[in-house]
Amino acid sequence: MKAFTLNKTAAYCLSIISIFVIWEAAAHVVNSPLILPFPVEVFRVLLLLCRMASFWQHIGATFMRCFVSFILSVVLGTGIGILCGISSFFKNYFSFPLEIIRATPVVSFILLALFWFTSSQVPVFVSVLMTLPVMATSTVQGFSKKNSSLEAMAHVYSFTGKQTFRWITLPSVLPFFLSGAVSSFGLTWKVVAAGEVLSLPAKGIGTIMQTAQIHLETADVAAATFVIVVLSFGLEKLFASMVTRNTKQAGDSAL
Repeated sequence: MKAFTLNKTAAYCLSIISIFVIWEAAAHVVNSPLILPFPVEVFRVLLLLCRMASFWQHIGATFMRCFVSFILSVVLGTGIGILCGISSFFKNYFSFPLEIIRATPVVSFILLALFWFTSSQVPVFVSVLMTLPVMATSTVQGFSKKNSSLEAMAHVYSFTGKQTFRWITLPSVLPFFLSGAVSSFGLTWKVVAAGEVLSLPAKGIGTIMQTAQIHLETADVAAATFVIVVLSFGLEKLFASMVTRNTKQAGDSAL
């Protein structure tokens, strides 16, 4: 196990180093900071941005939009998923709208939302809309995986509805719900950033990226993108780790 952990860590480190080596080599070949800035220049700009109070305000605004979007998508998506899981009518009713949302490019929803909402609300609306099918589908899958034998046993032993939900339905749905929540959490960052780039709210990392692009400041765009990647990747991994640990503890407690 220890050797496996070391090999995994070494592979991650080697992968990161390879990315920066390829980036550095490509920047030398292109030899145009406007098209592809050098890694050193991007990190220099990133350090300068980190020293600015306004930069952290932009990050805070994006974080709050992601947080609100995630909570709304979990609540609404789970609600729809439960309805679809317990009723075939609602499953058929919501099937077509959810498929339409999946099939529509996110940029189309962003452009339409610009007519309906303020610039700061657009990223939240679009993020909820795009992550809603993920949560709903994950919850429905949990209901479909319920053990019919256990349900029959619950009926024989005259379980109440509350007992059936606690000991049979919830354990079946929970893993799928948590998996959908992790996926939605990661997707939220990407959609919110895209929404900010096009809607240009007063504060937001996407606003920094779009403003820098207009002024042909490629290094600034890359630096802001790096921040989005680090936040999205890091927080998603942290959230997934918390979910896994809590799920394991709940399973051990049940045993």
